[in-house]
Amino acid sequence: MTRPLPEVNDGVVDLNDVAGADGSLFVRDGIGVAGQGEAARVPADDAVELLASIEHDGAGGADGAPGVGPVAIGCLPFRPGADAMLLVPQRVVRKDARGDAWVTDVFAAGEPVTDRGPVAVAGAPGPEHGTYRITPAVDVQHYLDAVDAARAAVRRGDIVKAVIARPIVVDVDTEIDVHAVLRRLKASFGSSYRFSIDGLIGASPELLVEVDGDAVRSHPLAGTAPVTGDVANDDAVAAALIDSTKDQVEHRVVIDVVHDTLLPWCSYLDWEPEPSVIRVANVQHLGT
Repeated sequence: MTRPLPEVNDGVVDLNDVAGADGSLFVRDGIGVAGQGEAARVPADDAVELLASIEHDGAGGADGAPGVGPVAIGCLPFRPGADAMLLVPQRVVRKDARGDAWVTDVFAAGEPVTDRGPVAVAGAPGPEHGTYRITPAVDVQHYLDAVDAARAAVRRGDIVKAVIARPIVVDVDTEIDVHAVLRRLKASFGSSYRFSIDGLIGASPELLVEVDGDAVRSHPLAGTAPVTGDVANDDAVAAALIDSTKDQVEHRVVIDVVHDTLLPWCSYLDWEPEPSVIRVANVQHLGT
């Protein structure tokens, strides 16, 4: 059952506060979805069929609104062939680019369809207390050796690009407040895609792929430089990033892969002839 959010809650509702500490979230610039509870978990390959099987009763124009209704949200593994499960929340709040907002409640088969009342919204997080310690999950020299090995492999022509991840462990003496983390990510990375699902939290300015009706869009990023907060210095670094042969080559590799992957699924594919600089709080990237 879907209704306009103003019929359920008074005032403005922040999707970060709807997700709170234990909900699900996918949002950028206030546009996206937040989920509460769990109606079902489904293999990713079966998600479309499951969603289509749910009888949907929309009110107040909800039946004609794009993307309104039950939703499946989750994290897909990078490893090909790995299992991927998606979550269908019991309650979903969705906001779109037009400023419309909807709340969808999902009920189990045979469960009475009732008014669940206003959407629960988490209050402002309290002050932070406690201490934390950051340690590398792998030896730093091992990481540096991996970088050297990848660089040598590129120079030999064995590979064209490698991305070396360096995991770290944060030990805290008090429980981490997920809601507080989401609020801080919103403050620092409001124009990035921010997510929270099953304990995986993050923010990224990169759009891997978006399908909206018949339109497919991607905004890959590759080639990175730091941001200092000094505008003049950051502008100079951005100009150097655009002029960098190394970063342009790195970026071209990614663009070619995205292009070749999307092309079989598209009747027509266009892209910007030159990358532009995408700047966030701590880094800036080449993006196409």
